[in-house]
Amino acid sequence: MAESSSSNKLQKPETKIQDRISDLPDCVLTRILSFLPTKISVQTSILSSRWQHLWQHLSVLDFKDDSHYYHYHHSERFKSFAVMVNGVLNLLRNPRGIKKMTLECAYVFSHDQFRRVSVDTWVRSVIGPYLEELNLTLNEDDQGSYFKLPQTLFTSHNLVSLSLAGGISVRVLSSTTVRLPSLKKMIINIGLVEVPSLNALLYGCPIIEVLDLHFRPVCFDKVCVPPSLKRLRIGTKTDVGASLEIDAPDLECLIVRKITFGNVFSMYNLHNVAAAYLDVFARSTGSVISLHDLLNALSGIKHLMLSRSTTKLLLGEPPDLLFGEFRYLIHLDLKFPWFNSNSLLSLLHKCPLLQVLIIQNVKFKEQRPILGCAPQPSVPNCLVSHLNFIQFKGCQGYEDELFFIEYVLQNGLVLETMNVADISLDLQTKYDLLKRLFNVRKACEMCQFTFDTAVYPKKQLCLLKYPK
Repeated sequence: MAESSSSNKLQKPETKIQDRISDLPDCVLTRILSFLPTKISVQTSILSSRWQHLWQHLSVLDFKDDSHYYHYHHSERFKSFAVMVNGVLNLLRNPRGIKKMTLECAYVFSHDQFRRVSVDTWVRSVIGPYLEELNLTLNEDDQGSYFKLPQTLFTSHNLVSLSLAGGISVRVLSSTTVRLPSLKKMIINIGLVEVPSLNALLYGCPIIEVLDLHFRPVCFDKVCVPPSLKRLRIGTKTDVGASLEIDAPDLECLIVRKITFGNVFSMYNLHNVAAAYLDVFARSTGSVISLHDLLNALSGIKHLMLSRSTTKLLLGEPPDLLFGEFRYLIHLDLKFPWFNSNSLLSLLHKCPLLQVLIIQNVKFKEQRPILGCAPQPSVPNCLVSHLNFIQFKGCQGYEDELFFIEYVLQNGLVLETMNVADISLDLQTKYDLLKRLFNVRKACEMCQFTFDTAVYPKKQLCLLKYPK
């Protein structure tokens, strides 16, 4: 009897598992489902009667199809995908109340007319008074056929974010046909574009703040950037290039990739730009003057990165063109087609507060000019007061390069790290260089000199990190 009572005491009571998630309000559960791919959201209907119809209240849709990656049975796979999408759109309780739509698939594939009609129908069905975000990625094929956006999209008054990628045609009849008063973010990564249509589209976005634009211009023309922008990333995909007209007093971040500079380039009110990456090419003899004007306009810049093509323009500049002073520049990242210590030290004289300097020699089959090491009249102010990190990538052992490394080691009063990495030399030559540089008398005893191992500054600026 005593044994029976003791065993009852030791026996653990049965605990009933509670489904606390299902007890949440419908609006909360629907919000959770909106973060999942729509196909997964629909599959939750089998969990219980509580979940059976929840997905039908979704206002956020996310459809992605990969049937075009399959060599065989791609048509059957897309038809299955289309049945799912059509079923969802037909069974939604409020199909005109869609707030966000993400669609990723192929618009044209193997002359499949069914794809064309389906994609066009889906896009048109979600364009409505409540649409706030539209993300279209329509993968291209070799047929050169592009999806034409419905004109009704360009008058979506509540649209806040628009992302277009792949085989999509942006053709706007005129600026009067575009009215996107709420649009703040636009990402365009597509093929051939007529710049006048692009300008008409941008003109209809009076409060846009973020623009990410990559395209193939039909011919060389000028892109007019909206004045309301805070962040701009723009690049072309062909050698045709494009020019820019920028008048954006609120612009904070500027990223330019493969843009051709010419006499038609113009810029105003760039004093608030804190970070910039410039990758530009010459189109005429006036290109370097336009580039100088741009750099001089970036008076408030803190983080500056220049590509190989940009520094090549500057290295070949007329001697009477001089930089203005970068009074607030903290981080400078340069890629050189060939190293030039004279030009670099002259630039450092214009950067009194510079803290981080990163240099990279980009290897190209290009003849290196014969350069001498001119004596410097004075040491740059940043080198004796603020510059604490220097990295030199791609050192090839030229005397001009070694002169610069020795110069900064001998004069860098606050230099904490001098890193020489990615050295393109044989072992014996590396050893001779290492022996020479380690015997240099450093101005700062705490300076760490590292060789052939990449290191990074302790405090890296992330100003050029672009928002998703």
